[in-house]
Amino acid sequence: MMEPIKVIFLDVDGVLNSIGTHRLTANGCIFVGVTHMKNLQRIVNETNAKVILSSDWRYDRDDPRQNSDFLELKEELLRYGIPIYGYTPELPSAHRGAEIDAWLRDHNEVVNFVILDDRLDIDPNKDHWVRTVMSRGLGADETDEAIRILNIS
Repeated sequence: MMEPIKVIFLDVDGVLNSIGTHRLTANGCIFVGVTHMKNLQRIVNETNAKVILSSDWRYDRDDPRQNSDFLELKEELLRYGIPIYGYTPELPSAHRGAEIDAWLRDHNEVVNFVILDDRLDIDPNKDHWVRTVMSRGLGADETDEAIRILNIS
């Protein structure tokens, strides 16, 4: 049996960045904000949760010619001591919630999880969703809520 874990399903745009984020990737995409990263780091540190990337930033991650932005994201997360534990599957015509649900069905070691996302297509797991908005990204209130959800016994 695998060791029980908590996971964070992580979106990037609208969570780790916001409309006020000025940092750009080498390709010119809005990158991550320092405050947002520190908030994610706090969640990980206070819950020991693993990060599962559910963001579109995971697409073409195995081909740096297609998605060098992913490699920058991976490096930045590691600077904050946050490795990527896994990725939700890319299901054709499926919404974000279905991809998360598919990942959960394959990982019975998960004892609790939170979804950090600004998208609305999170069903069937809205009770584990902490909604962010692009105007702010991951703020203090969302960080506290994520920690509360993950630390429920």
